[in-house]
Amino acid sequence: SSSSVGTQSRGDGRKDHLHAAMEQTALLAIDVSPEEAPPSNASEGGRLRRGLLAVLAVVVGLACISALPTVRRSRRAPPTPAMRGRSMLRVVNETISEAAILEKENTCAAQGENCLASGCCQGAGFQCYTKDAWWAQCLPICSPGPNVVDPVSSAPWECKAVGKRTSGMPPLCSAGGEDCSQTGCCQVGGAQCFRKNATWSECLPDCAAGPHLREKDWGPWTCEALGPRAPSAAPWVPAVCARDGEPCAAKGCCAEPGMQCYAQNRSHSQCRLSCQPGAEDGGDCVAVGMRTPSVVRQDLQEARGVVASWVRDRCSAIGENCMDTGCCHAVGHRCYKQSDYWAQCLPVCSEEPDPENGNQTWDCEPLGPESWGLALKGYPSLYCVSLFMPSGYEGPLLKEQLRAGAGIFQCDGYDVFASEPYSLGRGGADGAEIQAVLVPKIAVGISKDGTAGNAKLFMAFWDKVIASNRFRNFDFTLKVDPDAVLLPWRIRDHMLPHVGSSAYVVNCNKVPNSPDFPMMFGSVEIFSAPAMDAYAAGSWKCGTQLPWKSWGEDYYMTHCLDYLGVGRIADFGMTGDGVCTGANCADTSKGSFHPFKSITAWNECWTKATTSR
Repeated sequence: SSSSVGTQSRGDGRKDHLHAAMEQTALLAIDVSPEEAPPSNASEGGRLRRGLLAVLAVVVGLACISALPTVRRSRRAPPTPAMRGRSMLRVVNETISEAAILEKENTCAAQGENCLASGCCQGAGFQCYTKDAWWAQCLPICSPGPNVVDPVSSAPWECKAVGKRTSGMPPLCSAGGEDCSQTGCCQVGGAQCFRKNATWSECLPDCAAGPHLREKDWGPWTCEALGPRAPSAAPWVPAVCARDGEPCAAKGCCAEPGMQCYAQNRSHSQCRLSCQPGAEDGGDCVAVGMRTPSVVRQDLQEARGVVASWVRDRCSAIGENCMDTGCCHAVGHRCYKQSDYWAQCLPVCSEEPDPENGNQTWDCEPLGPESWGLALKGYPSLYCVSLFMPSGYEGPLLKEQLRAGAGIFQCDGYDVFASEPYSLGRGGADGAEIQAVLVPKIAVGISKDGTAGNAKLFMAFWDKVIASNRFRNFDFTLKVDPDAVLLPWRIRDHMLPHVGSSAYVVNCNKVPNSPDFPMMFGSVEIFSAPAMDAYAAGSWKCGTQLPWKSWGEDYYMTHCLDYLGVGRIADFGMTGDGVCTGANCADTSKGSFHPFKSITAWNECWTKATTSR
């Protein structure tokens, strides 16, 4: 009817009026003009109150709208102003109560903040405990005495509770290898929960956005940090707390990571991982003080190690565009963005104009992690190369090694070189044919010590190695004679402490009083990646400034690298060489043996070396 239509129109008009009023109230609460804006150091509570005022305006407006008569209520007696006022007041009071609770929660201290003033904690299950009259902190538990995660000092904590414990249980933090998406915290000291994607997060010492080279899945990580980093032992702990075997009750803490001080009785206490009362001198096993946090392992072998096979297939070589891969083959290189269309693997990135590229500038945003090379079989990674003569015994000997997957063919990367075309057959993970890389034919004379004067031949060989750039993908390059029995896993053990150093190995001290010793004997020559970089950049100096013409190749490389300022690693246990001090293939300390020129002799040494304990 016309009466009902008129009622509806009047109702709609009143609703529009109330909606406009709500919008104005919300704008006053949220959109503060510059003249009325609070100072930049305004408290979080102030910002919270302004936000709540906006919510309150919306709630009040909705309460008013709900109190308006509608078409369906047109025959009922409309509520009186008093009724509407009481309803609105009830909603307002409930909203203010909820706001007060929320504001209190936000004024409580977070982890690491001083909770003396607030007397409450934000984290579920946390309690505010005092250190002294000036500092208190939110902790799940507190033991009087030194707090091993207090970075400021070793002064003892009182551990008096201030206020009430926050309701709920502290989160059970995640161990290494577990998904920490829900907990947002880590058990191991120094670890941080980092997000990979919507379905996986993990506790790691650090995280670089992009693909992670050890994972089977090459999908990139966002590396968003979830929650706080797990506290590590304070710097003062090793000097102040009890060491292994020392009584610990008086000190109240242990120096070693993961250890807890236990008192067996009144006179005896000791730092242990665990303690069972009454078992093996366990005594009472009363815990004294806090357990020293375990630490996340960050040594090279643990943090790096063997990379996934997709790294070889998907990641980028030097000079390629890594925009889509975000990862690199070369040791110490990282994918850096130049523009929206180009990124490249570089050891370092400069935002200065690049004179070699038309003075273009680089964005230098890293798109992935730093590479530690193609460590496909072990860490550190080894690139093994051999120059051989196809005629005679060396060609068949290398063929046998390839067939058995032994010697240099157990290195992470390998190449063979010869002065004439030659195929060793098919082998390796992909079953590819192993063809010799050709080097120039160069006559070999007699060196000054009566051995082969082959410096010029090997200078040409090293030129080929450098030209391929493959050596840059590995921690160490090894030149291995075909008649040397190489055990790559033992070589890695010898070389692990020297990763990243600019050095080569001198492996023989046959004549200690000779000016030519110790030196590098040529059966197995080992060069670090920085040493190879130095040779690649400065070999021309050795070729033009050293009298190498009567030298053997090992004598030449020794003097050339010394001339270029490369350091030495004296490891006389690296190679058992019959030409130096003898070869005992059962010696488990050695990483190689030489010479074994027949297939039978080579296989016998290999078998003895690999079955010895």
